[in-house]
Amino acid sequence: MGRVRFTKLARAIAAGTVAASLGALAVEAPSETRARADNDAPVPPRKAARRPPLVLANHCFALRSVARARFVAVAGPDRYSASRKTTKGAARLYLKPTDIGTYMLSDGGGKLLAVEGSSGVHRASAPGPSAEWRPLRLDKRSFAIRSTAFGGDLAVQPSGDLTLVAAGSGGRARRFAFVPSRGCKPFPEAHVGARGRTFRGTRRDGTVLGFADMHLHITADMRAGGSVIYGENFDRFGIGEALGHDDRDHGSDGSLDVTGNLLRTGSPAGTHDTHGWPTFVGWPVHDTYTHQQTYYEWLKRVWEAGLRLVVAQTVEDEPLCKLEPLRTHSCDETETVKLQIARLRALQRYVDAQSGGSGRGWFRLVYSPGQARAVIRAGKLAVLIGMESSDALGCSEFLGLPQCTRADIDRRLDELYRLGLRSMFIAHWIDNAFAGAAFESGATGQFISAMQVEQTGQPFASEPCAGADEADGQCNAKGLSALGSYLVGRLIAKHMLIEADHLSQKARASVLAIAEAKHYPVVSSHTGTGGEWTASQLRRLYAMGGLASATSDAAPELTAKIARFRGYVGPGHNFCIGLGSDTGGFNALPGPRADARSHPLRYPFRSYGGKVTFVRERTGQRVFDLNTDGVAHYGLFADVIGDMLTRQASRNALPPLFHSAEAYLRMWARAAHRR
Repeated sequence: MGRVRFTKLARAIAAGTVAASLGALAVEAPSETRARADNDAPVPPRKAARRPPLVLANHCFALRSVARARFVAVAGPDRYSASRKTTKGAARLYLKPTDIGTYMLSDGGGKLLAVEGSSGVHRASAPGPSAEWRPLRLDKRSFAIRSTAFGGDLAVQPSGDLTLVAAGSGGRARRFAFVPSRGCKPFPEAHVGARGRTFRGTRRDGTVLGFADMHLHITADMRAGGSVIYGENFDRFGIGEALGHDDRDHGSDGSLDVTGNLLRTGSPAGTHDTHGWPTFVGWPVHDTYTHQQTYYEWLKRVWEAGLRLVVAQTVEDEPLCKLEPLRTHSCDETETVKLQIARLRALQRYVDAQSGGSGRGWFRLVYSPGQARAVIRAGKLAVLIGMESSDALGCSEFLGLPQCTRADIDRRLDELYRLGLRSMFIAHWIDNAFAGAAFESGATGQFISAMQVEQTGQPFASEPCAGADEADGQCNAKGLSALGSYLVGRLIAKHMLIEADHLSQKARASVLAIAEAKHYPVVSSHTGTGGEWTASQLRRLYAMGGLASATSDAAPELTAKIARFRGYVGPGHNFCIGLGSDTGGFNALPGPRADARSHPLRYPFRSYGGKVTFVRERTGQRVFDLNTDGVAHYGLFADVIGDMLTRQASRNALPPLFHSAEAYLRMWARAAHRR
């Protein structure tokens, strides 16, 4: 494991990046007038260095009325007034970004500057559109502050009371200055619980450091119609809106969580505590199935621990969606995937906004291996968009007849590629026009079998397994269809990554044969989920430049899983393996380690490489501890890594894992450069 180099030049670049982020407002904040073009103006004489531009995002300010030369202060339980000559007694306003260039202004009492009625301005208790404002720079020292919901500008009356006037009107009354201050009460947010600067750059051999989670459902809350998994990965109006209303989807006692009840107990009847933000008494728990576990700050904790590449698997299954009584959108799988891609873009903007401007956040969507490598070298998280869908591209089948044509495949694949899709499963839970799906066992298998009949009009055709198992010795008799072979060819032609999990053994054998003939890599992003892989298949996977993954587990079991894959890599090749957490995939995450009581992970712990120190993660009133909670949310995978670092037997498993981001990039490059 090479050490990451930090040359003087890299430090200088890093310092420049920080300085640039501090100047984000000057770049991002719009103004009402445009300056003359540079070629129309004389070259000015060189001036002394100016003070750094003002940064609004997640900073503390007092608000000064230019017209009255007074600072805005709290003037009672529900109003503000521009009444203070100095900052003493003025309201300390914390600016929480809602998007790039828009903010909520939160005071020390936890209330928000908001519009009331048509023109009133008051202190609101709840966040929402009426509390969102866009500062517009008027000159070097003053701003207009415009309501995004009502379109008017904040202004001060002769009495000092605040009001809303028509945009652009009001003269000096609408001019305000943000004066940097201290003593703000930050807007409520989850605490990452990490101190230090995570690594960036490359190893001495030029390769990147970090691990890949090849199967993460960041947008899982949008699957199955959008009301099955409660909670958002972010909400522009804050964590309370994102994670504070479980009862709306699951009922006050959780009895409407039919899918979650089925997955947890096998019965549709059941209840759970629906208290999320701020107490989180009821959830998240490691075996929740139907609650958000990848809130963006929880994802950030794992990035701080060394996560450098994620495949954000968009996901939908139309037959499951049709069973759900509550929906926020249609069950069309392709349309749902588009919605999830749009959500990923919105998440990137939101993270950028928290970081000070466009392109400055740690979460970066990537569309080529070169772009991903540059993102990881910069120390950020490269996020590739994948798709796991039962009727991929709308290509279901009914009574054995495909419900799409080659022209449909080309048109839909081209559209999704333009939107950013770069990786794709051929099948998921049920048979489609492309291939047979691998069987699942137990109660889950029975549930899926019912969906198979509902969607395709006929049950699975089974036969005894000849090699690898699917479910209790029985395998799907359906293999790869002619349309499936065509799809594989189109994916290769578009240099997209092909996911081979969830395929029937017959279909997977055909896909591997095509890929080998084309010298094209294939991916297994949650190996062992959706059909067993034999030792022979895994050797073939690695030999063609593909990559397998270890599904999530507690430290000892994850160590053992990683060790088992070592023998599948041929001589002369470095052994690498990714993580396939399947978080958000109706999948339980690891519980507490069996001996956690007697041999707990001790907090604080240090990251791989030792640059970041982690304490217990706190969200709202709940403090999460791996020893008692297991991986209750995605952020606790950082703790699993920390647990492996403290166990002598697990340390040898980490280098192959922390080479997996590099291995994924090389695999993707092979696909991209294939002619």
